[in-house]
Amino acid sequence: MEDTQCESCKTLGKNSISAHWCVTCKSSLCSECTENHRTLLYSTIPHQGCSKHNKSPFEYFCIDHDTLYCKECKVETHCFCQKVMSVDIASKGVKQSESFVETIELINHVLTTTSIISNDRHTLIERIEKQAIGVKNEIMRLREELTIRHIESLWKSLLEDLKLQKDKIVTNAKEMLSEIQNIEMITKEQKDTFDKVEKHGSEKQAFIAVHSCKSLLDIFEKRLITMTEQTTQPTIKLNQNMLQETITSIGTLEIKEEPSVITCVHTKKHQPQIPLGKHHGLSSFVHNQDKDIGNMRHVIKGIIINEKDELITTVYSFLSDSRIMVHDNMVNFKYQLNIEFRPGQIALIPDKNMGVVTSYLQDFIQFIDFDQKKLLNKVYLKKSGLGGIAASKLNVFVGTKGNISLLDHKGSYIRSIEISNRELTPWYIVFDRNIYYSDNELVCCLTVDGKNLFTYKPQDNKRLHGVAIDMEGFVYVFAHNKGVCRLRPDGTFTDIVVDKQITRTQDIGFNKDCTKLYIACGKSILVYNRFN
Repeated sequence: MEDTQCESCKTLGKNSISAHWCVTCKSSLCSECTENHRTLLYSTIPHQGCSKHNKSPFEYFCIDHDTLYCKECKVETHCFCQKVMSVDIASKGVKQSESFVETIELINHVLTTTSIISNDRHTLIERIEKQAIGVKNEIMRLREELTIRHIESLWKSLLEDLKLQKDKIVTNAKEMLSEIQNIEMITKEQKDTFDKVEKHGSEKQAFIAVHSCKSLLDIFEKRLITMTEQTTQPTIKLNQNMLQETITSIGTLEIKEEPSVITCVHTKKHQPQIPLGKHHGLSSFVHNQDKDIGNMRHVIKGIIINEKDELITTVYSFLSDSRIMVHDNMVNFKYQLNIEFRPGQIALIPDKNMGVVTSYLQDFIQFIDFDQKKLLNKVYLKKSGLGGIAASKLNVFVGTKGNISLLDHKGSYIRSIEISNRELTPWYIVFDRNIYYSDNELVCCLTVDGKNLFTYKPQDNKRLHGVAIDMEGFVYVFAHNKGVCRLRPDGTFTDIVVDKQITRTQDIGFNKDCTKLYIACGKSILVYNRFN
């Protein structure tokens, strides 16, 4: 009788005689592969059973949904699926399939990226610690040079602020490191499993391993992309204030946010055993509803969406009942804060349930605590009436005539960023690693250092309102009597996503996952659903 070959070795191009037969996988194995096969069978693979039905073994593969499922799932959720095959059949040749190779590549991609981010954050912590020491020495030198009576309390205050700012950056970096280490640890466990499966596992085990860890690795990859997109390179420096006649501080600390050089992009998408059709092209928007949130004397000036996916609007009245209103994502009213001035635009401070609002005509901004549902401090800022506003984790950006003013979260002025037209005020501002603004005539993108990345001006000179950014970096702006225009991340025009002549539009914005587009129009919110 002819000797039978080990199936695991055969897939690797090796010629080994089988010595054992696996009843579970229905495959022949040599002595070397048998021991590792048992380890996979009784330790790793059983944990990759159906999570909905007490780890029941995966026995079927649905091509329609590109997913594994057990016998109970077949009855409950896949009874009408047409393209179904057993795992035994679907797994044939999987070790040589593109999906198996891509999963290994994705594992290595995640591990490489976590290592890069980890090294970058360690370097950041070391650099910030050194910069903080340098700034502290500058503060101490200032203390020796100045002779004002109350300087003692001023330098102590500045040192306390320095410690708070430094600790905030270091804490954020350490939190990211902790998350990265957890992702790295779990991914390494997946890599160990795949190494064993590749060398000693059966086709069935390889197939189950690919589809069991695919969703987890996709989550990790998306999280790493989000991390790298949001990761900045903060620096600390001292801005000295030496006007001794009216001095109230000896300086302010500027935490400068620059886009990180770290990037993480999607690897090639996983392919199912039988390729499925994919949609190509840009997303479209379909009208969902119009919702009045005020009466005829009300005008919605600004909209923003918080981390709870709540829609927050600023509403002014020609009488005296101006307000800040909070709605759920279906634009159902939840509560409001009454205010005594006409509000303009609104921004939310990341990681805090706090906001800041501009005044429509007066030169001040108003801080708000949404947890306590109350107004906080008011900060006067010259030529800020009609200006837009945005916020990052470290700064507040306010539109003033010919500039974007950079403040800290207390409202203290740091510096100004000049815009191209010194006679106009940025009406709308969004911060997404860079600064995007519209000033009635143009849409511009600037770095925090003031470098212009792109400028867009409609050919027909339509008046512009609002500016919004989706998760892919596309820019949206409302052109008066034309509709919502979509620009590519480099500022080039692509299309009009909402082709509707609306005359009273004041602002636009997306919900948290960019599946809904909100348009503020007079006293109403227009809602459009997004479809890919």
